[in-house]
Amino acid sequence: MKNFNFVSPTKIYFGPGKENDVGAILKEHGASKVLVVIGKNSVIKSGLLERVVVSLSKAVIPFELLRGVRANPTFDLVEEGLKMVRENKIDFILAIGGGSVIDTAKCIAVNYYHNGGVKEINLHQAEPTKALPLGVILTISAAGSELSNSCVIQDDNTGMKVGFNSDLVRPVFAIENPELTYSLPKEQIAYGVVDILMHTLERYFSPSEKHELADEFALGLIKNVLEIGLQVYQYPENYDYQATLMLASSLSHNGITSVGKKYYMPIHQLEHPLSGTFPNIAHGLGLAVLFPAWCRYYYKYDIEKFTTLGERIFDIYSGDKEADALATIEAFEEYFGRMNLPHKLSDLGVKKEDIDVLVNKVTNNNTRTVFHHTKPINDEVARKIYYSCL
Repeated sequence: MKNFNFVSPTKIYFGPGKENDVGAILKEHGASKVLVVIGKNSVIKSGLLERVVVSLSKAVIPFELLRGVRANPTFDLVEEGLKMVRENKIDFILAIGGGSVIDTAKCIAVNYYHNGGVKEINLHQAEPTKALPLGVILTISAAGSELSNSCVIQDDNTGMKVGFNSDLVRPVFAIENPELTYSLPKEQIAYGVVDILMHTLERYFSPSEKHELADEFALGLIKNVLEIGLQVYQYPENYDYQATLMLASSLSHNGITSVGKKYYMPIHQLEHPLSGTFPNIAHGLGLAVLFPAWCRYYYKYDIEKFTTLGERIFDIYSGDKEADALATIEAFEEYFGRMNLPHKLSDLGVKKEDIDVLVNKVTNNNTRTVFHHTKPINDEVARKIYYSCL
């Protein structure tokens, strides 16, 4: 086990109707004027925003509304929100939504104390020094941003998604009412399940020592999500199923499944150029296509991890390590298929001529490699993986 510092300061308020307490919760955390950040229409149509406004009114907390966050959120809206915060003397940010809304709020929060451009921290051209406090009302089990220290924003000018990690942007609180996820379209449930799995699988596939406790946490979460994910997909209004998935979302990305390890996210590094170039492609959908392709390239370089995963999660064990590794990959492909997820890039509208663009973004025009402890992803490796699932 490596030396580590671990923090997960976000207070979770979990259960039906908890969103109705948001005014009192904000007051408890010292908020006096709030920027509420939402997506486009869903929280309005569902009546959630109206309930939040009533709660804020009861607590006598004025607010400003930033509306319009899309999937693969952009710096343009960050700029708009930052202007609102400064002009209206906002001292707390409330994100109502999923990862895109939360990451937009995080980017606004950390740039409030930054004197440069809003892209500089995400581009690692500047270090974050402080952030406005922010809270979350979660409406989808997926990205885990409600407990994470990560923030990823899309730059539409370059077609790149860029991110940073800082404990400064971990939310102060997260309100999690599984009932708020009942109305999600089935495809969004599927994308969310994949995102939760990938945050955990990529940590699991990072180098481990013998008896690595983090791997046990990861394997348990993976097995649980695989079992419960299909149940949520089939029965989206089952509270217990949704509650389990929502908590898994939060714990998949708060660091517990990599505690004591150094972890890397190579599949995310391959996916970000994909949804950055094609913003209509959901992040979880891109991961579902790329993960099996990455596995087929890399299983030989880390076969013990693959065979352990297959044995512990799918009861795959024949004694033939290569056959078992391939059977494990096929089991994930079959699982994704049961949620009607495409398995080819061409199904997502990606063409052969787009591969060069994706490779150049992964490798920064062949000037960098994506770390892997046995075989880094360079221009050649990235190209082979993309082509293999075209």
